[in-house]
Amino acid sequence: MAGGVRKTLRFRPENIGEFLEAAYTIETDDQTWLGDVMESARAVWGRRGPCHGAIYDASDGATFRVQTARFIDFSDAGIDCVMRGLSLFTPALVARTARSLLASGTRQVAPEMLPMLEEMGTTFGYPDSMSFNGLDPSGLGAFFALWARGLVEPTPAELAFYRRMAHHLGTAHRCRRRLRESQAHRSSIDATDGAEAILDARKRIIHAVGPAEDKDARRDLVATATVRDLSRGSKMQPDEILRRWPPLTRARWTLVDRFERDGGRYIVARENQSQPQGLMSLSDRERQTVAYLAIGQSTKETAYALGISAATVRVLLARAASKLGVPSRAALLDHAEVRLPRPEARANGGATQVPSPPHTAREVEEAKASRRRLA
Repeated sequence: MAGGVRKTLRFRPENIGEFLEAAYTIETDDQTWLGDVMESARAVWGRRGPCHGAIYDASDGATFRVQTARFIDFSDAGIDCVMRGLSLFTPALVARTARSLLASGTRQVAPEMLPMLEEMGTTFGYPDSMSFNGLDPSGLGAFFALWARGLVEPTPAELAFYRRMAHHLGTAHRCRRRLRESQAHRSSIDATDGAEAILDARKRIIHAVGPAEDKDARRDLVATATVRDLSRGSKMQPDEILRRWPPLTRARWTLVDRFERDGGRYIVARENQSQPQGLMSLSDRERQTVAYLAIGQSTKETAYALGISAATVRVLLARAASKLGVPSRAALLDHAEVRLPRPEARANGGATQVPSPPHTAREVEEAKASRRRLA
């Protein structure tokens, strides 16, 4: 670890509205989306170092595949250094980071990456990075790292803030991915197609089907939409914005914007629940709660990710334990059906399979070309 390097606190939480707006943008392609998310996250973090991000597939604990990569303010040599870091991934590292980590300084959680970090520090002057991971129980997520000229040691308050940002990153990515998969036949994305609720610019519900017809659900959708709008004008404290705007509303809906050609704006509520596999004896909500527990999230983290109360999470876990015939939370985690999808289940210490050399080379060249176009 580089000696004599000091950390600098430049945290700017008042910029959280711009990050959330970038995260929940639906229409842009993945590289543009990653770039906008990273730029807005740098504004929250308060530093202007280089950053890189990726959309990844870690659904198999023994593999980590980069599907889309984006670099900002990196030289070609810097991109090469980061891409070589893929060879340092092990199943244990994938389980500890992509499959369970929300936010942390990279040196704190990834000693396997020290060769890459040392090269970044020695050659380019950036010895550490702040990592944000938009994890999902499926293992399909989005990640970015903001590089620093010193060691990254966020305060507890900062880290709690960053973890909530990471929850939003993961939920937004899941919404974008599922929307594209469901509309692969379309030339452009239509957020209203299949939406369960639509609100107009005055936050009046003008369309609702299924669970969104419920009176309490409609009230909560309006409340979330109101916070979304208040966040744009910095009319609320940053912590209050994140507290009142959870990644999901009632563990079901993600809210996104739809703009018409005439300038009209609608707020669209899309069903965006996580879809964990197995545990078919449980209800959807019980299965989702157990899935977040299985990837290492606390009761409070699970409650925030699902947009429900911690008390509700505890009730759901108790119901799940009863249905599975186990007496405690610890026994629930050790149940065969729960243990199978846990991140560490397949982390046997072997070498991670990274993309084949031609695929990796293409990703590098695409990243370099993107950097040159934006220079």
